[in-house]
Amino acid sequence: MIHGSGVPKYITVRENLRQRIISMDPGEKLPAEPELCKQYNVSRITLRHAIDDLIQDDLIVREQGKGTFRTGADANTEREVISDHIRGFFRQQEDLGNVVRTKVLSNTTVVDSEAAKNLGVDKNEPLVRLERLRYVGNTLKQHVVTFLSASRFSKVLEHDFSEGSLYEFLERQYAVHMVENEVVVRIQNADADMAEVFEVPEGAPLLAMDSVVVDEFGAIIAFGVALHTQEQGEIKFIIRSQKDVGPVQN
Repeated sequence: MIHGSGVPKYITVRENLRQRIISMDPGEKLPAEPELCKQYNVSRITLRHAIDDLIQDDLIVREQGKGTFRTGADANTEREVISDHIRGFFRQQEDLGNVVRTKVLSNTTVVDSEAAKNLGVDKNEPLVRLERLRYVGNTLKQHVVTFLSASRFSKVLEHDFSEGSLYEFLERQYAVHMVENEVVVRIQNADADMAEVFEVPEGAPLLAMDSVVVDEFGAIIAFGVALHTQEQGEIKFIIRSQKDVGPVQN
């Protein structure tokens, strides 16, 4: 079933449930499915579609015969999740109850022909280049460089990204609705700068993720490269067939 806004009903339920769950204590039990169906006025199939997404995001766990529970604080929740809804590293980790710290290394305008190619713009077009280190607790998890159009997203240059989410900022300031994230995972050897950042030998293999984020109109919003050490680079992929991500009958 789809709302008048064009958003499938299960997505509305999923995102409301997400906000409820992140305020719950680890191990706390969700209401039973019949009660949640009543609260959201949806069928069980719609509710389960929403809950299955949140299980795949490691926010909750279903125990046969017992119910569905908020995942524990000691669960393995620091992996990056690639799924069919665009959340971004900061909001994924925040949803999981982790404390994210960001150190902004640079936020400036550049001309970069390779990044421009990935953004689908002229090679001489000025781009925002946002470079950050992302920590979960006290552990460095990723070095990420993100490129965006400087003419379209000029406010990014004025914002302090030492706290908060870039994607959330774009949604709030520019009403951008990101619906697709094309990710290429590869191995990249650490150059001298990255060896120093990650405290590894020069030439050590790093896990690299090239990411192209697209909005609902098919426009490329951002291109980024995130680097992780092999020890910190666990990534979980969620892949669904097209029929599973389309409208769900209520």
